[in-house]
Amino acid sequence: RTQVAVSSGRPSQGGPRPERAPGGGARWRAPRGPPGAMAGGGMAVVAMNQCLAGEHTGRRISLQQDLDLEEDANDSVEMKGLSPEKCALASEILLERQLASNPMKAYAKVCTNQIMGHDDTAAKHLKRRGGDESVSTRFLKSLMPILTWLPNLTCATVRADIIAGITVGVMVIPQSMSYGAIAGLPYINGMYSACVPTLVYAFFGQSRQLAVGPVAMVSLLVEAGLRGVLTEDQCPEWYELGGEASGRSQYELCPEEYIKLACMTAAVVGVMQIVGSICKLGFLVSFLGHPVTSGFTSGAAIIIGLSQLKYILGYDIPKSQFVYDSIGNIAQGLGNFKFMPFLLGCFFLAYLIGNKKLAQKYPKLRMMGPLGPLVSCFLGTMLVWGIPALRDALHVKYVGYIPSGLMPISVTGFRLEDVAKVFPTALSSCLI
Repeated sequence: RTQVAVSSGRPSQGGPRPERAPGGGARWRAPRGPPGAMAGGGMAVVAMNQCLAGEHTGRRISLQQDLDLEEDANDSVEMKGLSPEKCALASEILLERQLASNPMKAYAKVCTNQIMGHDDTAAKHLKRRGGDESVSTRFLKSLMPILTWLPNLTCATVRADIIAGITVGVMVIPQSMSYGAIAGLPYINGMYSACVPTLVYAFFGQSRQLAVGPVAMVSLLVEAGLRGVLTEDQCPEWYELGGEASGRSQYELCPEEYIKLACMTAAVVGVMQIVGSICKLGFLVSFLGHPVTSGFTSGAAIIIGLSQLKYILGYDIPKSQFVYDSIGNIAQGLGNFKFMPFLLGCFFLAYLIGNKKLAQKYPKLRMMGPLGPLVSCFLGTMLVWGIPALRDALHVKYVGYIPSGLMPISVTGFRLEDVAKVFPTALSSCLI
């Protein structure tokens, strides 16, 4: 059975005239319409749905084709249906992809076929096509896609990858340090979080364009979720000072215990994402409303911006997850305002904005856009290093000493009783 529908931007007189075509297909001739019937770039869409006769599955194959019809043309479209063998093969491929992308649906299909007494076709369709490759080879390539693209590298791609890797590696150093500071972690932990994900994703990643590593929103969630979670045994100094009333953070007084808790949060997030990948739970993200994600992103940007004003104003501002608290803390500390940090902060901020505008306006300066933060970091480092008075007398803060060497092993410091404490933070971070 064949169904054909013809629609256009504007209605035309008459309907499509069917003609038989060689080979069992169908030719549909578009009728001549009045002058201007298809004016304005009218588009005709021709769709053919062919159901396989005698099949209890009722599988359907659709073909859509867009046609540009001139206003005074008498065009014709020829569509040939696939042979029964090719139709069956196409249906099997589509069914295979649907079942492979949703194991729960595949299992329900198997159970339904067994109850109804039909052939267990779902299990057959789950068998992926891989040519002459063995099942173990296909599974290994699906688990580690690096085995697929690594043999296809050329000298040109390797050279481009080296340039891109060096550029991103230099840029990610100050960026990851900032993300670590937002999460309440030392700068070195931010650098660890930028190094390990990219190394692991090179072997197991499915996308060549996805950026992995810490992001500002997740860093803010970690700091807000782990605030005040340490017990009195883990951080007695914080409780001795009065807890929340002291205005101090637990990561400032007990950094070691806070780092262990943050590492456990990262581990729980990883377990959640692995389980979600196995169960194909990615569709849950589609239920997040756009107003929710947009509002969260905007709110996080405002809170992060307010929390970083302390480096420009020159005095400490207590962190808070509420905007009005942050604004109040800024107003209360204006008596401690430092001019030199404010001057340097405004100068580099103006440079970054102007550099971005110039890179967008002049194509020859396009490379200056991504290099702007790197130039700012280099100039700032040279100023603080070359002029000791900036850090000694003018209250310009700097990073200071960063430990060298490889990242330590953090699993040994995990405690199972802390899983319940970090679970809400890990769940929200996993969704984001």
